[in-house]
Amino acid sequence: MPEQTWSPTPGTPVVEYRSSRWLFIGGLAMLVFFGLAAIFPDVGTPSPRSKMPEGPASFLFGALALGGLMLMIGSVPHMIRFAADERGLWWRAGRKSDLIGWDEVRSVRGQESRPPVQGDPNSKAVLSALVFTPKDRHFENRHSKLFTRPPTPGPEVELRLPSSAIVRQLTQEIARVRPDLVP
Repeated sequence: MPEQTWSPTPGTPVVEYRSSRWLFIGGLAMLVFFGLAAIFPDVGTPSPRSKMPEGPASFLFGALALGGLMLMIGSVPHMIRFAADERGLWWRAGRKSDLIGWDEVRSVRGQESRPPVQGDPNSKAVLSALVFTPKDRHFENRHSKLFTRPPTPGPEVELRLPSSAIVRQLTQEIARVRPDLVP
């Protein structure tokens, strides 16, 4: 399929959110904490049990600080945007973009998160997602940029989103444009 570009109809409302920052913040914390421990290995009162020389300690903490830096670089947060117009649902994250055409889906519904049912050992938590019922089984393959997880078993495809508020906004926007697709 040719590369789609971000070109929804001008004036289309856009639902946007920032990707998770927690990995980035964790990498920053590792870089600062272990970086300081690598630079100043002799700070603090040494325990009589730990007689680790300063050289290997600096190397170990330096390697952990470098791991934190790599984690930061790999998880730079970016803005994710959705827009629904008469052609379909547009998605853009950084330089990647995709269009889910309305002719590819039978229905779209919002699924809000809820915890597992107490007292039921087989109950699982439900995550917030936009659930598509595609017309064919190659839907996830065509939109592999958007659906990065392994294919879900069954006739429905879930696009997991970070919060129920975003799911509600997207469902409202889809219902505004194509009320026949939202049950």
